[in-house]
Amino acid sequence: MTEKRTSALILAAGKGVRMKSDMPKVLHKVCGTPMLQYVLEAARGAGLDPVRVVIGYGAERIREHFAGANVEWIEQKEQLGTGHAVMTATPMYKGFSGDVVALYGDVPLLKAETISALLAAHRRAKALCTVLTAKVDDPTGYGRIVRSKSGALKAIVEQRDATKAQLKIREMNSGIMAFDGPTLFETIRRVKNDNSQREYYLTDVVEMLSRKRGKVATFTVDDPREILGINSRAQLAEVSRIMRMQIIERLMAEGVTIVDPENTYIEHNVEIGRDTVILPYTVICAGVKIGKGCEVGPFTHLRVDTVMEDGSEVGNFTEVKKGRIGRRTKAKHLSYLGDVDIGEDVNIGAGTIVANYDGKKKHLTIIGDRAFVGSGSVLVAPVKIGKGATTGAGAVVTRNHDVPDGAVVVGVPAKLLKKTKK
Repeated sequence: MTEKRTSALILAAGKGVRMKSDMPKVLHKVCGTPMLQYVLEAARGAGLDPVRVVIGYGAERIREHFAGANVEWIEQKEQLGTGHAVMTATPMYKGFSGDVVALYGDVPLLKAETISALLAAHRRAKALCTVLTAKVDDPTGYGRIVRSKSGALKAIVEQRDATKAQLKIREMNSGIMAFDGPTLFETIRRVKNDNSQREYYLTDVVEMLSRKRGKVATFTVDDPREILGINSRAQLAEVSRIMRMQIIERLMAEGVTIVDPENTYIEHNVEIGRDTVILPYTVICAGVKIGKGCEVGPFTHLRVDTVMEDGSEVGNFTEVKKGRIGRRTKAKHLSYLGDVDIGEDVNIGAGTIVANYDGKKKHLTIIGDRAFVGSGSVLVAPVKIGKGATTGAGAVVTRNHDVPDGAVVVGVPAKLLKKTKK
């Protein structure tokens, strides 16, 4: 039985020499998330299945990071170009009769909608191959789209192999292509490496099909930024900047006030409710969830697994890591709140430190509803501050010395000043 699905074949085997890094390039983060993750999400968002990824340099690290992901891995032992990567994948497609979309693990801005549009154009044209292109002012570093006098796609020429005339072409190849699967794998085995890099280019398949008068089409992306690849730290920073602004623009469209977008850092997969205000110089890491009507910043750092419930406020020079901030709770000044579960209507005084790490493990601190934590308090985890309890200014509540509901403690170490109300 043959497969009729449309597959994603993601090429992610390169080391990324210009990154000057021991880490596989596709694990470098864009807005808090490895760049390969975005490509996987786009492929799945476009309904591609199966999703297969060709890996090479740092293969084990990549597998480990994406353990549990619904991905079929293909290892390219020797990296000899994009065509060679597809050759390596060929055995996985035995009996496959559907379309294959070739994607790249270092192009994180590509949207699922663009992949779907590419596939739709490919099928309308009844093409054997459809190439995603873009028209830009400066295509330096990218292959050029060479067309015949009639406007048909004739060839794709890599920059290093292009003539002076071809280098003036402003239409560039994104590298992203939709193929008729059987045609791709039948043709790729005839690709040669007779070029300056002695590599096998996937783009040669396009020229070979064109010469045989096979139907080759193009689809031009509306926003050329979507196909920006990352090959250096400078490009990593540029793509991150673009994505960060896209995230911020989306949140503002959803009803979030971001006072100074240029000086606010919000990563991927952050949820923020409407009527929340984000003040300047705030960093909100991937996965953070913020409710409605909150206030964050300025100079606030919200780290992984932090949740701010409706109406809560975290302010100047306060860092929260793996913390729940309850409804209407305020932590406005100069505090570190790590591994905390804070209830509703709590006041966290200026300079409060939750000492969550004992040198070996991190521990949880629980602060009950309506508690008042005085300025300069140090809470040594694990510890619990009861509902309605108070710690005096400068108090050090030592580990496992829980403060009862309604009690008041002061001093170093903190001692009971006022008993729990009956």
